[in-house]
Amino acid sequence: MQCPSCGTWYADTQAFCLSCGDILAKGNIPAKIGHYRLVRPIGQGGMGMVFHAFDEELERDVALKVLHQHLIEDPKQLERFRREARTHGQLSHTNIIRLLDSHDHKNTIALIMELIEGCTLKEFTKYRGPLEPGEIITLSRGILSGLQMAHQQNVTHRDLKLSNVLLEDGGGIKLMDFGLAKSRQSKDEITASGIAIGSYYYMAPEQIVGNTIDARTDLYAFGIMLYRMATGTLPFTSSSGGEFEIMEKQVSHQPTPPESINPEVSNRLSGIIMNLLEKDPENRPADCGAVLEMINQLGDPTPLSLKTTKELPQASSFSELHEQLQKKPVQNRADAGESANSSQEDVIPGTLLWAFQVAAEAPETPPLDLRSPPPINAEVLKRLKSAISDIPPLPEIWHRIQAILNAPDASPSDLAAEVEQDAVITARVLKVCNSAAYAAPGAKSVTSVALALTRLGMDRAHDLILQTVIPNFGDKEEFDSEVHRIWFHSQAISLIARTLAGYSHVLEGRAAGLFGMFHDIGKLVILHLGGDEKLGELRGAIASGTPPLKAEWDVLGYTHIDAGMMLGLHWQLPRTIHRFIYYHHHPEWHEPDTWPSDMQAVIMLVQISHLVLEAICEEDEHQDVWSSGKRSHIPETESFLHKPLQLPMTDSGVYSQLSQDIAHLKFNFSDIFPLEK
Repeated sequence: MQCPSCGTWYADTQAFCLSCGDILAKGNIPAKIGHYRLVRPIGQGGMGMVFHAFDEELERDVALKVLHQHLIEDPKQLERFRREARTHGQLSHTNIIRLLDSHDHKNTIALIMELIEGCTLKEFTKYRGPLEPGEIITLSRGILSGLQMAHQQNVTHRDLKLSNVLLEDGGGIKLMDFGLAKSRQSKDEITASGIAIGSYYYMAPEQIVGNTIDARTDLYAFGIMLYRMATGTLPFTSSSGGEFEIMEKQVSHQPTPPESINPEVSNRLSGIIMNLLEKDPENRPADCGAVLEMINQLGDPTPLSLKTTKELPQASSFSELHEQLQKKPVQNRADAGESANSSQEDVIPGTLLWAFQVAAEAPETPPLDLRSPPPINAEVLKRLKSAISDIPPLPEIWHRIQAILNAPDASPSDLAAEVEQDAVITARVLKVCNSAAYAAPGAKSVTSVALALTRLGMDRAHDLILQTVIPNFGDKEEFDSEVHRIWFHSQAISLIARTLAGYSHVLEGRAAGLFGMFHDIGKLVILHLGGDEKLGELRGAIASGTPPLKAEWDVLGYTHIDAGMMLGLHWQLPRTIHRFIYYHHHPEWHEPDTWPSDMQAVIMLVQISHLVLEAICEEDEHQDVWSSGKRSHIPETESFLHKPLQLPMTDSGVYSQLSQDIAHLKFNFSDIFPLEK
């Protein structure tokens, strides 16, 4: 659907435009839930949207968190949301945001909380940088007091971080988002379940390896927060942008002493922080009370100051600061009011916008009309169906792994337990983990599957496992390098799409990565089914300038889209993947109003991922059937990159990081990138 005010496109699950705040008439979230009338959106996360609402029964303003519609169909996500209501409902403290009510009726589930006028601690630290000692004491007292009460009620937060602390205009400090909170279990129960959840920047080592979760796990996360408040930076960051690197550092690296980053940090405060960040939870303080005693010995608390030496507008209140930061313009010409199609000379090389604009524009007349493609010849269709029916189904382990990765409490240890059941997957995971792409020179070989998955990261492990379990399409060794190039292309698109989805409010990273992995799966069918003569003819047609899809149709009588959709049905892939495979080439030839609304964002995300990959790999020598085929684009589609995807179009750092990630990926395909060893 399209916002009637500003023209931003959204999937049908969206209720409010995130750009202008207007109500979207076709949204599945009603304008009124029970006796709560929605006023405006406040924010959106992985679980749901948060609205400023008005309680017409008690005549008061409230905050209303609505579970995303697509998650209601997922029993595990639904239970997680309901668990948040139960857990939050038993917590009553001045430093914990109050849960006022819940709504669970007619396919709409919501939590109703007190409305806080203010900003998050993450916004405040971003605005201020390192904080004064007295301010750190003030914040620590508020956070620890609320956390102590939760622990006394036998509740561990498990997702403590700066963005889950609200600062009120009146000076209050509130903990929020107990969606991952859970009553503590015994050590044996936690070890068996292998739970590791939350933000990996704040994860305790025992969360990552899945051994224990208790009060000291929250205290480790508080130590990360304290480090950030004192130094303006996090103790563990990644040089490659990957979560596996950060998680491995959480497990095995010691943080740089805070005073080495900010000389103003006292030895006593530094000692508290380093004590909280001990790897062994037994070496950390016993509870919040013990930490409060140490904090109180630092000195007197002082009010939080909104003054800053940064080049940011001064704010008179936390809510004003929040508004200023929300309205800070995105650094791209479209948001600055300039033409989205200005000349290439004005574009900074090595940016997403540059990659988009250097790509060729699509021809005015599409070579193949994907909106109403010609029917496949009956004999060709019969042969295609027969060939696909001979391909073995995806093994059961793949479906079990998907269930683990889709679980909100998934951890490397959960995945490791499943992977260890398959010797082939285990060997592949350990081999890649210990390769030059992931292991530092001279590092000891990793033999633990759980640690290997931690080093790889859940997303990279997911891609690797998929490639490993895909059934053998046939014994055609002459096409091995082309099969490997298809896998490299799929994993590269998956990587880029997953990374860029992190900037969007409308896409989830793992789903975007899955679309990227499967979008060209039909090409494997073509290699399996096509003979040497046909494939040679196809290669020649593409090399001569015929667009790949048109060449496939002319030579084979079907396209990799047709083959991919049939294979998706054969493998029982989700319906959304079937639909995406059908539409994933539309941005090359067809204007946006011909794309289905629920597919628009991911279609365009994968399209820009292709254009970025082409720009990054421009110097590579290609050797596969589809080598000469290049993606093109329709200029009108650029608006999707700014809204609703909200990509950092002119940030050269993003493009540079993606380039490093692709170079990193090439290490695992040394047969087709021998110079990258």
